Amino acid sequence: MSYKALYLKYRPQTFEEVAGQTPVVKTLKKALSAGKIAHAYLFSGPRGTGKTTMARLFAKALNCEKGLGMQCCQCEDCKLIAEGAHPDVTEIDAASNNGVDQVRDLIEQVGYSPIRGKYKVYIIDEVHMMSTGAFNALLKTLEEPPEHVVFILCTTEPHKVLPTILSRCQRYEFHPLTEEEMKQKLIEVLHQEKAGFEEAALDGVIELADGGMRDALSITDQLLAYSNNNLYLQDLLDVYGLASKEEKLSLLKAVGEGNATLVVGKCDLYRSGGIDLRRLTKDLIRFLKDVLVYRKTNDADLLTQLKKEECEALDTYFPGDKLNTSLTKLMDTQASFSRVDDVRSLLELTLLELTSTKEEIALSSLNKKTQKEEEKPLSKDHVQKETPSLPKKEEKKEEEEKAFDTSHFTYKVVAFEGEEYHLEEDTLIKIIVRANKEERKKLMTKWDKLTDVFGDPNAGQFAQLLHNGSPYILSDECLVITYSFSKDSQKVNIKENQKPLQELIKNLIGKDVFIYALDSTERGNLLSKYYVLMKSNKLPSKEDECDIPKIK
Repeated sequence: MSYKALYLKYRPQTFEEVAGQTPVVKTLKKALSAGKIAHAYLFSGPRGTGKTTMARLFAKALNCEKGLGMQCCQCEDCKLIAEGAHPDVTEIDAASNNGVDQVRDLIEQVGYSPIRGKYKVYIIDEVHMMSTGAFNALLKTLEEPPEHVVFILCTTEPHKVLPTILSRCQRYEFHPLTEEEMKQKLIEVLHQEKAGFEEAALDGVIELADGGMRDALSITDQLLAYSNNNLYLQDLLDVYGLASKEEKLSLLKAVGEGNATLVVGKCDLYRSGGIDLRRLTKDLIRFLKDVLVYRKTNDADLLTQLKKEECEALDTYFPGDKLNTSLTKLMDTQASFSRVDDVRSLLELTLLELTSTKEEIALSSLNKKTQKEEEKPLSKDHVQKETPSLPKKEEKKEEEEKAFDTSHFTYKVVAFEGEEYHLEEDTLIKIIVRANKEERKKLMTKWDKLTDVFGDPNAGQFAQLLHNGSPYILSDECLVITYSFSKDSQKVNIKENQKPLQELIKNLIGKDVFIYALDSTERGNLLSKYYVLMKSNKLPSKEDECDIPKIK
């Protein structure tokens, strides 16, 4: 038997099994028991909160052979609805069937009597995707449908549905599930799956799911596969590119202390570790918000992310207006993420700006000290001591090391389409086994030198493309770069772009290597497979043949 995903395996089959949404369940059950069946319903709310599932359960309660409002799950009607094969229950995806012609076909079918059950139920998912013409074609049928027809419209964006449609529906709001509701359901699922779990990992899954039960079950499913039916916090952090709570607190303390060196070092580690910087920024805002709430109220019960002791510790690092300023700048940065290509640099610049207070004070005092020393008359011996010739030679040497040789660079424009290289996961695993971590760390320290070439008319576009990513694996034959977006990784893997990218990397590491790119999803899948092989002692050896395209 093929494997069934957890969110499908544990999809509720009765109203009693639904996690959360108590007001919706209670109202529908009372309406069914009173026989007050409306002709059209609108289920609206965030994704993964149970809208389509509730629609199926309502269809089951309308057509169960044991009577109105029942969900026996044993009769043929209940079984067919659960399998999505009932002839009187039709599910339509408005995202792909949103035209007038499709709606007219639906209207023609509405007039026919039910084949098996008492009601014909039409569930229209993502109804906001329907065109205005399709809405208008549906309008008259929604207003006066046959007695045996019930429409259930599901949407995540009710504001996009025409007011004339909304006014003809009973509206039910689905809210994100509370942490307690999700936790109770997840523990129930984990016990049935006979899976072990850490309490902190469970809390991490709930936070990541952001109120969506389906997302929570999908995340849990992936982590159980990753860790041999166990749920560990560290695996969650690794697979989803998250920073631990301790790491986020440490970063905020470094910012509060004005320790710019430590902040930059941490940002480099986040880049090399594939940390989700958007999620990190969101969490930093939540932490500082808790600090602000505690400062204003002194009530630990109002905290959502931090403990009382953690709030008090952070409060000392963000005195006075610095807390409000930090929150404002981080929120502005978060709002700007959708408008920039280089999220990493934007966040790094923001954090450096927030660390500037103590650095500026130190610099100011240093400038005053220097100014006083300059006012003193200098002796001849002192001048000779202060102007040695050796440091000038060293500075010149450093400038030479920083220079990129693009004199023979004849490429100008990055190709956006064309034939692409594709490496199998097995090949990438072999590259990981052959990887040289020390060489990759050295490359990381040189990575920002690519910015020196941004203005080059020939090499600039290629340097920017490389800089948008982060070195992930470096072996003698291959450099694997990871990107947040697949559009960037696809450009790197286009064969036409390979040679110019190789030439730029050669300036950094002194040798030719094949260059390959992964997006964040591919990186996560590769990491999962690597750990599965590692835990089962099935990793290939360094001597195994590795099928990497030859460098020409």
